[in-house]
Amino acid sequence: MSLAENIKILREKTGAGLMACKKALEENNNDMEQAIVALRKKGLADMAKRADRATKEGRVSVKTDGKRFAMAYLGCETDFVAKTPDFIALADAIADYVLQHPEIADYTADEHIKEMIVEKAPKFGENTTFKGAYNWVAAEGNVIASYVHSDNKKASLLELSAAGCTNTEKLHEIARGLAMHTVGMQTMWVDAKDIPQADIDRELDIYRTQAKNEGKPEEMIAKMLPGKIKKFAKETCLLEQPTIKDNKKTVADYLAEESKALGCEIKVVRFVRF
Repeated sequence: MSLAENIKILREKTGAGLMACKKALEENNNDMEQAIVALRKKGLADMAKRADRATKEGRVSVKTDGKRFAMAYLGCETDFVAKTPDFIALADAIADYVLQHPEIADYTADEHIKEMIVEKAPKFGENTTFKGAYNWVAAEGNVIASYVHSDNKKASLLELSAAGCTNTEKLHEIARGLAMHTVGMQTMWVDAKDIPQADIDRELDIYRTQAKNEGKPEEMIAKMLPGKIKKFAKETCLLEQPTIKDNKKTVADYLAEESKALGCEIKVVRFVRF
């Protein structure tokens, strides 16, 4: 084929610019495969230069086969790139791959995902990072629901148990509503008992320092600390947070009401969110 024809094909294959394709073909004797390799190498070099740029934008993709759920987050620098068809396709492709490979222990270390990003990222012209992924399957009798916020940058998976409940449609509705809640309220844990001691110690240190700076005596500070931790739990733990629809009712209260209505005990097993 002529150089002009190969330039057109190379642009379609790689998404690289006109002059970059022309140069790659000229430097490789119009050899298409070698030109692709050259462009990929240049892309890797460009990616390395951009590696220290913050990736505060991106896209979460959730995929399911009806039984298993996968959620993956691909990061980039700007909202503009996050909304491009190629970026969306890559995020979806990674989520599909995660869904199909539940055996992988650490998706962030997976070489195939790295290759997928290396192949496509040069088109974006931005630092592109893989933030992580989850692959879940519900325990017997449990339900999982997902929620992706309208900006496609925040999402959640949540699993409920409800032994003996036959109204799975209602359980899915409850699970999705709670998944949405965890995103909207930036929930961190299911219950107060789930808060790691390191986080409790950090909060205690912050409160203690603030109180000392305000000149409060040690005796008063010691009495204040338990209440501060309770407040922290109410702000960050799902069961203790007020529901979005009624701030006088906690999520625990809401679940108790729904459990009574359905005749079974509904429990939040776990959730994760981006």
